Amino acid sequence: MEMEIKKDVYVLTGEIADLLEEGRYSEVKRRVSLLHPVDVAEIIASLDVQKQVLLFRLLKKDQAIAVFEQLDFEQQENLLHHFTDEWVAKILNQMSPDDRMELFDELPAKVVKKFLNLLEPEQRNIAASMLGYPENSAGRIMSPHVIDLKEFYTVEQALSRIRRLNPPEELAYTAYVIDAERHLLGILTLRDLILASPEERVGDIMSRDFVFVFTDDDQEKAAQIVQKYDLFSVPVVDREGRLVGAVTIDDVIDVMEAEATEDLHRLAAIVTTEDEYLRAPLGKKIKSRFLWLAILLIMGTFTSFVMQSFEGILQAAVALSFFIPMLTDTGGNVGSQSTAVVVRELALGRIEGPSLWKMIFSEALIGGILGILLGIVAVARVIFLRESLLLGLVLAISVWIIVFISNLVGVFLPVLFKKMKLDPAIAATPVITTIVDIIGVFMYLEIAQKILPL
Repeated sequence: MEMEIKKDVYVLTGEIADLLEEGRYSEVKRRVSLLHPVDVAEIIASLDVQKQVLLFRLLKKDQAIAVFEQLDFEQQENLLHHFTDEWVAKILNQMSPDDRMELFDELPAKVVKKFLNLLEPEQRNIAASMLGYPENSAGRIMSPHVIDLKEFYTVEQALSRIRRLNPPEELAYTAYVIDAERHLLGILTLRDLILASPEERVGDIMSRDFVFVFTDDDQEKAAQIVQKYDLFSVPVVDREGRLVGAVTIDDVIDVMEAEATEDLHRLAAIVTTEDEYLRAPLGKKIKSRFLWLAILLIMGTFTSFVMQSFEGILQAAVALSFFIPMLTDTGGNVGSQSTAVVVRELALGRIEGPSLWKMIFSEALIGGILGILLGIVAVARVIFLRESLLLGLVLAISVWIIVFISNLVGVFLPVLFKKMKLDPAIAATPVITTIVDIIGVFMYLEIAQKILPL
């Protein structure tokens, strides 16, 4: 079913382009008025710039804002550069504050200053206030248009206020109860209000057991709370406990997507750029990858130094060199697996206190058992190649030690980076592999020197 819908949109894109070319604008307006804003945004993204501007101008006001909020940043910026100041002002003033802030975060400061001057006083104050919060904080992604009620309101008065406020859909399901100074006292849902008697007081049916985030808390913390407690939104308060807004589920999805993309880039030793990697200019793509690759190249030379220091034993037992790639690959693979698990758990906030030591003990046990099993496989390979059993013993011991150590390094390194206030994903697959290569080659040749009769 999804493929059919997608196909229809692609077909419609061609038809819309042809209609625009022929100047049949009334037919274009009729067709796009029946579409979801997401589909219209997809059509706009597929057109050339001139047709994008033309189609956007044909949209009704409410639909135009909804479509604009669905566009990627690059497409939004493109359109704004082709609009008059009057059109830009209409769009920016009607956008939801959190979507507008997401756009401002991507624009140069000079452009943001110009756009701020196009905002109405109320919207300008909201935007300036949100710009004052730290980047990637809850205050930067929240929506200030929440439903706020007083505890002495009756249910009937509360519902009447909600109708007057006319909140956005994503903020219509939860109301926040405040006092005269806007301190957050409790929450209640639209369901609570509908099921209660009209004369009941809000203070009697609200829940005083609620979670919240501060304006300067990391946006990832807000996302974790929404996910953990299955919320539509989480309230945002200042350091005095005054309600200033809420982070909604749609904002959380955007945060989780951005964080996942960043973690994947870091796990591949790619420095995340402000633009999406595939859309970034060639220079930025090279820059985002070169730094870590250069560091890893320099680190990799230590493996060569280790092998040079054991040059004598390698010359005396050439067969030892046959198994070095196998050992380094095994150690790197094991370390990468444990790193991926730990980075994910840290991102979800599941590794704290006792759970950290439980994971370390578990991974140590797993590393030991995997080392034994993989050591048996390594010995079988030695027998298959008809090498000496002593070499098999060297290989078995080396594999066990390398696997055990690699697994623990894969656990400890992300946790260490977290303690150092660095992104745990920096302890990425290439970094772990390089470190394990150095340790593995050294341990292997040291064990061979002790056991083999040379």
